[in-house]
Amino acid sequence: MSQTSNKSKMTVTRDSENSSDKLLKNKNDNELLNDDQQNPASYQISPQLADKFKPQLVKEIIYNVLHDQLSSKVYNVQDANKWGKEISDIIKNKVKELNFRQYKYIVNVVLGEQRGAGVKIGTRCLWDAEADDYAHGNFLNETIFCVACVYAVFFY
Repeated sequence: MSQTSNKSKMTVTRDSENSSDKLLKNKNDNELLNDDQQNPASYQISPQLADKFKPQLVKEIIYNVLHDQLSSKVYNVQDANKWGKEISDIIKNKVKELNFRQYKYIVNVVLGEQRGAGVKIGTRCLWDAEADDYAHGNFLNETIFCVACVYAVFFY
């Protein structure tokens, strides 16, 4: 920036103008309004109906993955951790293939030994009830119980 000083007035000039200043100088207000109407914001505040998370589809995925992965297995404490991670990754990848736009997923898998004692699982979430949702499924055989939950959070 350079400054020129005179006794009664001061003038400030820029050595280089940025492109947005040039754009504003070249367009009048009507042209700017028309551009804004033609180029709406590229983000969505809420999902379109076609893009909304569909829990029933995800429940089917969870059911199929749990039965495919666990129906022939007998509980083994050394392998249970690995099974839980594998199941979680498989479910996450299959849900991503459904292409629900702008959703982030949390997949939680609880896998344990079936001894008839029961288990209680609780979850609390803070989210937008209009856009966010979840799906869950469970599996039970002679030696294994498994509960899988998929939480879909719309990313604004």
